[in-house]
Amino acid sequence: MFLSKILAAADHPYLMGVGGRKKNNSPASMQGLTVKSLKHHVALQPLFIIMGAGVLFVAAYVGRLARKSTDVNWSKMKDPVDPMSVYENKQFKMFNVGGVDHSNLSTKRNEPNYRA
Repeated sequence: MFLSKILAAADHPYLMGVGGRKKNNSPASMQGLTVKSLKHHVALQPLFIIMGAGVLFVAAYVGRLARKSTDVNWSKMKDPVDPMSVYENKQFKMFNVGGVDHSNLSTKRNEPNYRA
């Protein structure tokens, strides 16, 4: 009985009716969320531009990390050496602050050959 009262409360007119919460909280009625209200509120325009650029940058960086980083393995091979051999002598970090030449770095460090 208690559960049925809770479920019946969701169909009350104060939620769905005229002047109800659902109509008052729709994105069309909120200022700054439609093109018409954004043209009127000029101070919100840079906010939307900066936040949109930030969201795009974060999405692009997360996509880059998923594709280029050694933390994510997209190939499901049984041997763990095979997927990591792709990164041998390659720079996968975004910035090379130290100016290190990665073309022959594994031979300089005398890395062991795990395939042998």
